[in-house]
Amino acid sequence: MKAFLVFTLFLLILVIASSLVKKKKFNFFDKTHTNLLKGFAILTVFWAHIGSSYDIGGIQWIAAIGVSLFLIASGYGLRYSYKKSGLNNFWKKRFFTVIVPYWFVYLVGAIFTAKVYNIKLVSEIFFFTRANWYIRYILIIYIVYWIIMKLVSRYKLNDGIFYGLLLASFTVWFIVESVYFAKADAPSLLARQMFAFPLGTIFCDYYGKIKLFFTEKKYHFAHILIGIGSFLIFVFSQTSTILNLPYLLSNTIALFTVLPMALTVIWMSIIIQRLFNNYLFSLLGTISYEIFLVQYMSRNLVVEGQQLSLYICFFATILISYCVHYGYKKLVLSKI
Repeated sequence: MKAFLVFTLFLLILVIASSLVKKKKFNFFDKTHTNLLKGFAILTVFWAHIGSSYDIGGIQWIAAIGVSLFLIASGYGLRYSYKKSGLNNFWKKRFFTVIVPYWFVYLVGAIFTAKVYNIKLVSEIFFFTRANWYIRYILIIYIVYWIIMKLVSRYKLNDGIFYGLLLASFTVWFIVESVYFAKADAPSLLARQMFAFPLGTIFCDYYGKIKLFFTEKKYHFAHILIGIGSFLIFVFSQTSTILNLPYLLSNTIALFTVLPMALTVIWMSIIIQRLFNNYLFSLLGTISYEIFLVQYMSRNLVVEGQQLSLYICFFATILISYCVHYGYKKLVLSKI
């Protein structure tokens, strides 16, 4: 525990040190801001996973806040892209920026981590059965969103119907996930994230009002209440009374935990922009997807009781992710 606390302190020092160099201010949810949010998000996910590998419990909910941030940014980005260029090259972009990197990292990574490398393993990777739950989740989101937008485009449906279809789809998905697919060891893992992506689309469509809500001083107290309230709800959701409820009910309560806390993080990124706008978050945000893929296997480098393994895992993961990101960008994406 002490070694992991020292490692956490080291990361905090890195964040502070990388914020000392003054950078140009960002605007609410512009490319720089969302990239910094992704950097913060992947750091929380990576940190929590390293902690789990080091046998540190009770911190995975912090990673869940990071996942919510990713999904909000994804919803915002896809909605913004649709307004700019429709569904042009939608699947081509997803294929080359999400699916191919996943295949590459998992297939190559399995060479070094899998006990047996055979056709069965390759097929499981290829068809996503070995993928981290988030990979499958985001692909389903892409499919649902694409179908809805095809309907909106073809029948010229207005925004009201769009949001009706979107919220109905995710509500049904939430119910099905909670009733039939929730896992006993983590029943809310996926369900509590269900409305983060739709919220991101709202950020795009109502940008002006959302921006005022996060930047105007008169709303600061509301954000403080949201942060404190959602944390208290999270604590309450971990009691035996709630955990013993049917998953549909306990997951409904879980909706009001990590997602509202992610909103508090977005607000704090504005309030303490001088600290948040740092080179570490910027770097990690740029290679965040690659880090997410690589750390799924690289966290096996962590050995409980060996403090040095924490730092080896951290820096090795960043280095590999950096090489994968820029190597793939130069060799593949630049030629598409």
